[in-house]
Amino acid sequence: MTETADPVSPTAPSGHVPSPGAGWRPFVVAERRDESPQVTSFLLRPVDGAPLPPHRAGQHLTLRLERPGSAPLVRDYTISCAPNGDHWRISVKREPKGAASNWLHDHLPVGQHLEVRAPSGDFVLPDEATRPVVMVSAGVGITPMIAMLEAAVAAGDARPIHFVHGTRDRATHAFADHVAALAGRHAGAIRLDVFYSRPRPEDGAGPDGTHAGRIGLDWLRAETPLREASYLLCGPLDFLRDMANGLASAGVPRSRIRFEFFGAAEDIFDDGAAAAPLSRPATAPLPVATDETMAIEEQVGRALVASPADGVVASDRDGTITVWNAGAERIFGFSPAEALGQSLDIIIPEPFRARHWEGYHQTVATGESRYGAGDLLAVPGLCKDGRRISIEFTIVLMKDGSGRVSGMVSSVRDVSRRFEETKALKKRVAELEKATGAA
Repeated sequence: MTETADPVSPTAPSGHVPSPGAGWRPFVVAERRDESPQVTSFLLRPVDGAPLPPHRAGQHLTLRLERPGSAPLVRDYTISCAPNGDHWRISVKREPKGAASNWLHDHLPVGQHLEVRAPSGDFVLPDEATRPVVMVSAGVGITPMIAMLEAAVAAGDARPIHFVHGTRDRATHAFADHVAALAGRHAGAIRLDVFYSRPRPEDGAGPDGTHAGRIGLDWLRAETPLREASYLLCGPLDFLRDMANGLASAGVPRSRIRFEFFGAAEDIFDDGAAAAPLSRPATAPLPVATDETMAIEEQVGRALVASPADGVVASDRDGTITVWNAGAERIFGFSPAEALGQSLDIIIPEPFRARHWEGYHQTVATGESRYGAGDLLAVPGLCKDGRRISIEFTIVLMKDGSGRVSGMVSSVRDVSRRFEETKALKKRVAELEKATGAA
């Protein structure tokens, strides 16, 4: 089923193009399309009629959903179409307990406005134009693959592309006809393989390239060029863990394994810190402020910011870095001149950015944080030289006189050495347990 709105009339001054970094921009739902019983696509056009900022196929948008009587929802969704200069499309699966996905399906009709931030993300087609690409997706993880496949066909991309997708059955197979049509337009360069984990009797044997069961590592080893190909993976966390670790074990360099996932922010390869809070007692309440204590607090604040011991990083409502101390420079390698005014993305590894911004924007909108009582967060961090490190940090919200969140401050510590020691100890314990069991 498809619904379409009338074309959007420009309302912005002639020649006015909002800066991609300027923040939120109003868009209108120009069309809705049911891709499957669970997945609906929403075609979005800018209300002001000005050009869209450039993006690369595979990147995602951040949406702010204003719900009457409830706090706004902020979510990230992959753009499921190739860059076209006219519109963006997102394709959303209804999740049983998903507040945002259910609201989009039930309360976002054609013609309604919503606020959108410019595209971001590094999950895009590799630049090596001659290396084969294997796209492996499961469920709604097909969305960035659709965008990249459309872009490759439109550009006449000559590299071999192997499109591998897994879903439950033909009824849940979103974009099935669209992908087949794209492959038909690019005959010879695109191979399609689809896996139905629970095919229905009416699904039949299907055309060539349709398989019963799940995508398996043995099949990938036998049917894809491990020695040459770049692998793009997208789907649930467990699926990605199996695929990424299996491909790495089969000899595919990690530099040729790229992924994006929908789930808890954990490191796919089991060698980074998990993004989970560590329990920590709340601090005692501060005494009532007086002129004397305020003077002391100012001195303490200046001393902490000046210290190279721990990183102190502050950011505004949009996540732009406003304070960057000597400790942050020591930990991440960016000088203040390089960090100030930049997005926090410079220190967040790509697989964790979508989940980070979801939580960040939700906290800004509601003024509440699950980690505001002294909880310690442990996550991977990204250094200037591309290294991943393990960091722990706390969050403090900054608010203006009206109680509105104006930004956040984090105290950051590099715990990579301790993480590696713990990891080595766990490995040693596992080896001892295995040896004891074998005896």
